[in-house]
Formats: sequence, C-alpha cells, structure tokens
Amino acid sequence: GHVGATAEVVSKDTTANNTRMEFRVGSEWVKYILPKGFVAVDGCSLTVGEVTEDSFSVYLIPETLRATCFGARAVGDAVNVEVDPQTQAIVD
Repeated sequence: GHVGATAEVVSKDTTANNTRMEFRVGSEWVKYILPKGFVAVDGCSLTVGEVTEDSFSVYLIPETLRATCFGARAVGDAVNVEVDPQTQAIVD
C-alpha cells in the first residue's frame, strides 16, 4: 500500500474489552472512509467504527494493541492513513 494522508489521534478510550481510538483526518479523505468499511492506519487494515465530518474511529482488542504499534500511540500522535482504493473509485 501507500500513504494517502496523515491523521491525528484525537482520543483513546480503553475499557476492559477494547480500546476506541479516534483519528482526525482531512475532509478530502474522510469521504472515502465509511462505517463498517476498511481503512489502513500505519499499515494495519482496520474496520471503521463511526465517521464524522472530519474524523473516524476504530475499536481495537487487547491482542491488536499488544501486537501492533497502537498500544504505544497517544493523543496528538500522527499516523499514516490509506483508504480502500475500490471505495475511492466508487466515491469519485
């Protein structure tokens, strides 16, 4: 894949079963990010939770946090984002 955009971690909320992370991304990219669709963040393909006009969220299980860089990510960190090219083609 390739990096299409960067995003900022704007929240990271952990419960006993999962962690919800929200990322702010430019409006020119958020139109390609759909609820229950896929987005790659720092090279990891993730299912999208909610989408707003300038952000999206994902839910991560403890194993994903342990095995990837997301456990170390904090609010304010920059991440790389790649949207699904098929979704991008359909939207455009």
